[in-house]
Amino acid sequence: MPTSAQRITEQLGQLVGTPSVSSTDSSWDQGNRAVVDLLAGWVEDLGFTAEVQEVGPDKANLIATLGSGPGGLVLSGHTDTVPFDEGRWQSDPLCLTERNDRFYGLGSTDMKGFFPIALAAAAAFRDEQLAQPLILLATADEESSMNGARSLAQLGRPKSRAAIIGEPTSLVPVRMHKGIMMESVTVTGRAGHSSNPELGNSALEGMHAVIAQLLAFRTELSERFSNDFFNVAYPTLNLGCIHGGDSPNRICGRTELHFDVRMTPAGDNATVRGEIDQRLATL
Repeated sequence: MPTSAQRITEQLGQLVGTPSVSSTDSSWDQGNRAVVDLLAGWVEDLGFTAEVQEVGPDKANLIATLGSGPGGLVLSGHTDTVPFDEGRWQSDPLCLTERNDRFYGLGSTDMKGFFPIALAAAAAFRDEQLAQPLILLATADEESSMNGARSLAQLGRPKSRAAIIGEPTSLVPVRMHKGIMMESVTVTGRAGHSSNPELGNSALEGMHAVIAQLLAFRTELSERFSNDFFNVAYPTLNLGCIHGGDSPNRICGRTELHFDVRMTPAGDNATVRGEIDQRLATL
């Protein structure tokens, strides 16, 4: 029979080897259902009741419960990873590799590694009569749309007394988290030949004005909502990707910018989104 450490390593290897990239870029976006199915089988072996909640095509959440009744403790994590550049890896990102007493693999820390550890901890309670339930939660699309968490919020589940989120924190307890919102802006101009700018209206130049407003707003947010609890003590606004144009000798007719904002708890996403809309409406 494998030891707990061996089982953790074997399970992590299977999870890393099961691709589950989520991205706003459709060329990268993948499902997480294969990861959820792996987890569901493992938790059922420990006596959990596994419930799979469909989120979208090939995407799902897992709600696994040991015991019954109100309250309880949730062990929560997400099953997806960010995209990757294989050329920057020293080993296969989809194959768990041990090197210098460390494991390397896509999602090994953020955050597929949490699940085998949580299961090993839960195994100690499989034969116990729990006063309140122990719930393992595995969500989809945390790295992109948050559709997994949104689906759970719409259901109002799970209703627990406390939760441990298994995100990597260098083993430092964290009791507060920044929020996140992901937004996009599209600027539509009028395409034309670059030899005569008067025949067109450059969407790229319009986007330049949008970016200037967003960067000015970023500075304002850092002054209004700083919080020394965080290592990065201010809200962040990141210009993540931009797409537009098709040729150097054509006036760009359309461009699209994707960005994210991570607010400290004192800020409200809906209010911030409204302020961004007001700023951009003046352009």
